[in-house]
Amino acid sequence: MKTRPRVLAPAALLGLATLLFVAPPIGAIQVPQTREEFVRVVAAGHTGVKMESFVIERSFDEVYKTLEARTAPCLDKEVRRSAYVGYWENSSSDYNPTLKRLGPDRAEFTLQVVHNPRGVGAVPPPGGLYIMAADLKRAGASRTEVVLYRPTIGFKDITKGFMRWVDGKSSDCPKLK
Repeated sequence: MKTRPRVLAPAALLGLATLLFVAPPIGAIQVPQTREEFVRVVAAGHTGVKMESFVIERSFDEVYKTLEARTAPCLDKEVRRSAYVGYWENSSSDYNPTLKRLGPDRAEFTLQVVHNPRGVGAVPPPGGLYIMAADLKRAGASRTEVVLYRPTIGFKDITKGFMRWVDGKSSDCPKLK
């Protein structure tokens, strides 16, 4: 008796095709879609990100005023690039900072970036990929607690600039790439 290979029924083929197109691949990168998701991922200690907590010897109001004065002029920018790679290629990065006062003793800073053209993969949230966040909290009359959520690779100039601002040591704008 001869055995013939079984042919999958059309319904089974359709189900398999649907599963392959709808289900995310194993190991797919999940892009945080909200600030809260970004903070949670960084706080969990995932690879490539870091959470730091420190206290600044400046009042909460001074720190907030400094960030308010520097955030938009320094970070609300679009950086355009062009390069010849066998043809002329144009790209840009649009940085979108947000500084919110959440009450008399708390504030939050967030920085997102939109890359054009967009890379292949998960769709970024509105405002762009989250690249940095900070929670600020009054820790006394002349002290402010800062919790910084940031990547460990890239964006070093932005992180250093932000740190100098909250510490009151500089008002220079970081170089955006």
